[in-house]
Amino acid sequence: MNLLHYLSTHPQTILPAAGDGATYQLLNAGQAPAIYLDATLTTTTLLAERNPGLLTISEYAKFVRDLQLKKTVPVIADLQSGFGNPLNTYYAAQELERSGGDILLLNDQTYPAHNMAQPATTTPADLLGKVRAAKDSFENPATQLWVKLDGLWDYGGAGAQQRIQYLAKAGADAIVLAHAATTLLQALTARPQPLPLLATWTPATNMIDGITGWLDTGYLAQQAHQAQATALQTLLKGALAYAEK
Repeated sequence: MNLLHYLSTHPQTILPAAGDGATYQLLNAGQAPAIYLDATLTTTTLLAERNPGLLTISEYAKFVRDLQLKKTVPVIADLQSGFGNPLNTYYAAQELERSGGDILLLNDQTYPAHNMAQPATTTPADLLGKVRAAKDSFENPATQLWVKLDGLWDYGGAGAQQRIQYLAKAGADAIVLAHAATTLLQALTARPQPLPLLATWTPATNMIDGITGWLDTGYLAQQAHQAQATALQTLLKGALAYAEK
């Protein structure tokens, strides 16, 4: 399935994020059109940390391989900031595609990537080098490369527009606008763009027309964790009350 085509005919679709096997199985058995294997959530599962920069490409690729054995929908694999320079990006993208990634998500952060509201971003030239390297590594012509712009807080709408134009010429398949204000999304969607525009989503996000799809930032995992914590507290209280009898 061409996910971008699906999203163009199913407006306001949210692509859920997962980082553990239980959530992945739940989404795989549901109606999700694709599953985003978020690196931050995966780091929480594998290392009990929230910093995706601690996760090596080999650790993450093995996680993708393990889960793709049960895959029934496309998997969006998190290429992060390419795991280094463009040459590193080439080999990382190749490994993730071979491990089962149908779509690779490259961000424009400096290496290593971090989970923060205002991460440092790389130069347009370095980003374009990584995009070309990733595209050159693909063996399956159906594999897509999406680029997430994490530096909107820094370079704003003008800088985003410039990067979108460059990325289209470099071969990117779609753009994901990260943590963008509604006014910025409206400004970018008001003009014709050379690539489909997606955006990250939280429950507070104001969905607007012109955005092809919405990428979950971990809300599903957060809700599952809260439900699990509540259930655990209830269980422990019950066990304690029984022991005190």
